[in-house]
Formats: sequence, structure tokens, C-alpha cells
Amino acid sequence: MGDDAANRLAAMVEAYFRGVDERDMSLILSVLSGDCQFTVESHGDTVTGHDGLRAMFGHIWESPGSVRHHDFVHTVDLAAGRIASQFQVTYALADGRIVRKSNCNVFTLDGDRFARVQVYMAGDNRLKPPPAR
Repeated sequence: MGDDAANRLAAMVEAYFRGVDERDMSLILSVLSGDCQFTVESHGDTVTGHDGLRAMFGHIWESPGSVRHHDFVHTVDLAAGRIASQFQVTYALADGRIVRKSNCNVFTLDGDRFARVQVYMAGDNRLKPPPAR
């Protein structure tokens, strides 16, 4: 049973990143609770809830180019309902440059969805929330 639960958490993480890569907001939100706290720990930015996440990703997706998350290594703590996922990120920027990063996210489960996502990313913060209007 432990392996099934660990595999389920890993599948949820990879579904989240597939949603990010494919710009599929419904897939992203399908694994995050309605009041999910999303924090870029390495840069001090926090977004809360589905509305905040929609605004953040909408802002990010205004930029041309693409992103791919890959080469995942998952470490699961079932007792804590937490999974740490280390991975590579490859950005193809609009000007033709390729940028590669090594990042790690920690996802904390509450019920059947992630209630907290803590992001640790190398280099510039590509997940900045949109400016206040």
C-alpha cells in the first residue's frame, strides 16, 4: 500500500508539471486545493488560492517561449503527506536562447490535493505574481 500511495503522489506532481508545461490550468488546479499556498521560498513570493494561481500562471504564460520539467527524482514522506521533487527545467526563450535550471519543490497534501507548494529554484524567479493593478 505504501508504494501505491507514493506512486500516486509522484503522479500528482508530474500531472501538475505537465499542466505547467502544456499551459493547462485545469490540470494544475486538479491537484491543488482551493486555498493552496504557493510560495517561491528562494525569492519570497507567495500566491494563495486558485484565483491567485490563475493570475500568476496567466501572467507567466503571456511571455512567448516554452518550458519543460523533466528528470524527476521524488522523495516521499507518507506519514507527513509530503513529497519533495527534484527536477530539471529547460526553458526555450522567444529569442532562441535555451536556459536550464535544477529546481526542487516540496508538495504537502491535505486530503486528496496539495495544500502547499514550496518552490526552490535556481537563478531568476520565473514565477513572479502579476503586478498589483
